[in-house]
Amino acid sequence: MADYVTIRRWAPKAGKQETDILPFVNESILDAWRKIPGCLSLNFLRVHDGVSYLAVTYWESKEHCERWAGPEGQPWRDAHRSILTRWLELMAFQDEMEADLLVVG
Repeated sequence: MADYVTIRRWAPKAGKQETDILPFVNESILDAWRKIPGCLSLNFLRVHDGVSYLAVTYWESKEHCERWAGPEGQPWRDAHRSILTRWLELMAFQDEMEADLLVVG
């Protein structure tokens, strides 16, 4: 069960549409995230403001996330460099939040 969550808010870059983004998330991002040790799932949400999205990642623990974000995650980042590069061509980072998962329904 997840006990740690990261939430990142992203906005499409100029000229990029949801029709560009969703296929890429479904065909590339989800598969890559499944290969991260300790990453349980990723949800991608459209915010009702109509101009941004939330990437919500569920982790086994904060330590798993920190290991992936640090030097231990470098081999994963190297292996998925083209996916990360394409993501940054499509989307602009806006904000990040962290949360502890308290209740699962």
